[in-house]
Amino acid sequence: MASQNSSAMPAFPVPVASGSEYRAEPVVRDFSTIEEIIKYILHTRQGLSTHDCDCAGESILGFYWQASGVDKLFEQLDARLEPKIHRSEYDYESETVYLNIMGESTLHYQVQSRLRDYIKDCIAKLLATANDARIRGFLASIHELGTADIKYESKICKQPDVSFGQAGTLPSLVCEVSKSRQYIDSSDGKIRVALIIDLQNPGMKKAWVSLLAADDSSSSWVQHSDLFHDDDLDQQPAGQVDLYLSDFVGLAPGIPAALCRPSTAEVAAGSIGNPAIVLTYERLRAIFRRARHLHSPTEFTMEGGDREENPYEDAERRVAEARNEERAEAERRVAEARIEMDRRLAEMDRRMAEMERRVAERRLDTE
Repeated sequence: MASQNSSAMPAFPVPVASGSEYRAEPVVRDFSTIEEIIKYILHTRQGLSTHDCDCAGESILGFYWQASGVDKLFEQLDARLEPKIHRSEYDYESETVYLNIMGESTLHYQVQSRLRDYIKDCIAKLLATANDARIRGFLASIHELGTADIKYESKICKQPDVSFGQAGTLPSLVCEVSKSRQYIDSSDGKIRVALIIDLQNPGMKKAWVSLLAADDSSSSWVQHSDLFHDDDLDQQPAGQVDLYLSDFVGLAPGIPAALCRPSTAEVAAGSIGNPAIVLTYERLRAIFRRARHLHSPTEFTMEGGDREENPYEDAERRVAEARNEERAEAERRVAEARIEMDRRLAEMDRRMAEMERRVAERRLDTE
């Protein structure tokens, strides 16, 4: 049920203030019934298609709703409006619902999907090459959990862009294109890491990365608003984001200490451990440049290293290589069989000749 609180709305939670990045402010409304909310969303969506913003008509609706009724609210909105709501969130402290009813931009989608695919590929490669059975077990337990709702003890109700973790638990690592530290602080540290990509929009000339990690019971910035791409720079920034095995499996027991994210104190003492995945700024730049090219191909170009292998072509290449290997193996086996057959025939000829020689000798002896 709606709350009658009419105090000032809290700002839409954002962790990084990049200065020139576009962010829509929430449109604040008072609603008494779910029907009023649905009617407003349907009316607002009609105008989004003609919006000329680079964010593809972003619109964030904010309104008060009592925590006791928020689950029922989301159930009804999901049932009746799911395709029209890109993102939903609930702030338990202010009893505020945020609904992002925009159409997702190509830029946003391409960045999150390529970041997700890169992390998944890295995990698959680690699993294929790991020699330690324990490590293979941890890697095999990591699943990509997508944008599923994250709910925890009436403290957090959010939807990340990308998430990774073990089945049946809160995701240990979440990835966002512009979002907040609330993931860690409101999950009692069960969500271990938030990887945040900020994109300048409009403009799409700059991009930043931030990494927020659980340190004891609170969160701390490992990297905060680090610029990794700027069209106006002659030389692009160097750097990397380190992701550890513990970032993906959380507080699971038995992880070797060297594969766990070091604490702030350990980093200060010079201990950095062994990161499982190194996400270089060069890789982030390639993801960003390719995403904005697909968003606006006439305005932005890609560099040579930005192009990714076509997964279908790569699959066809692997199939062709496997077939060639099978063909070569079959030819090798045929050749070996022929050699063996020739050897046996030669052995039979030798024995026949030996038998004929002995028969001839016996005939001479009898004569």
